[in-house]
Amino acid sequence: MAQQKLLFKVVVVGDGGIGKSTMVQRLTTGQFIPQKITIGTDLAVEEIQVNERITVRLQIWDFAGERRFRLFLPNYSRGATGCLLCYDITRRSSFDNLIEWYDIVSNNADNPVIILVGEKLDLVDVRRSVDYEQAEEFKEKYNLDYFFETSSKSGENNNAVFTTLTSSILKKRGYI
Repeated sequence: MAQQKLLFKVVVVGDGGIGKSTMVQRLTTGQFIPQKITIGTDLAVEEIQVNERITVRLQIWDFAGERRFRLFLPNYSRGATGCLLCYDITRRSSFDNLIEWYDIVSNNADNPVIILVGEKLDLVDVRRSVDYEQAEEFKEKYNLDYFFETSSKSGENNNAVFTTLTSSILKKRGYI
C-alpha cells in the first residue's frame, strides 16, 4: 500500500504569556526553551509518523495572544483542521478568556478538532488558580474533543497533546 503524506493546519490560541510558544518549541526541539512574547504569528512544522502508511506534517500556527493581534485570527483560523485552545492553570483570567478564543476559531474554521490545554502543570502545587474540574466542565459545555494539562518545562503530556490531535484529525477526516 502506498505511503500517504498529509498536511494539516493547526492553530494554537490563547492569551499572551501562557506558554503556547514554549509548548510548540518543546515539540519541535524536545527541549524547554523559554520564549519571548510572540508578535503576530509564528509558524512551526512538525512531521509525525502515524503508522507505516501515514505521515502527517503539522503546520502549527502559534498565534499571539495580545488583544491588538486578535483581529487577524479569523483569517488565520480558516482552513484549520485542529486547534489547541490554551490557558495557564496559574492565571485565572486566561481561562476566563477562553470563550472569546473558542468563538473566533469555531466560527472561522471548518469543524476542527479542538483540544483544551491547561499549561504550566509544573507550577500546580505552587499557585493553581483553575481547578481541573472547572476545565473539564468547560470541555464538556463546549463539546471539545479532549482536555490535557501539560508542562513544557518537564515535558509532561506535551507530545501526547500533538499525537492525540493528529490521530483525532485523521479519524474525523476519515483517513483511519
